[in-house]
Amino acid sequence: MSTFPLRIPDDLKKEATAQAEATGVSLNQYIATALASRVGAQAEAERYFAARGARATRGQARTILARSGVGNPPRDDDRLD
Repeated sequence: MSTFPLRIPDDLKKEATAQAEATGVSLNQYIATALASRVGAQAEAERYFAARGARATRGQARTILARSGVGNPPRDDDRLD
């Protein structure tokens, strides 16, 4: 375990302290849990998109894009001015 000095805005610390107290944990534990959740979500997203990208067939996107809109023109509310 290591220590890390953290500078955060006073209002964020106040809100985090209140939420930590409401859940019955220390501010340190609350921040560590929140950070672990974010790091885990980021790692899962990277894993998912890497696996998805590995399944892609190069050039297939061009084929799909070439078909887009054929027989299906944009609606009036889809158009940009």
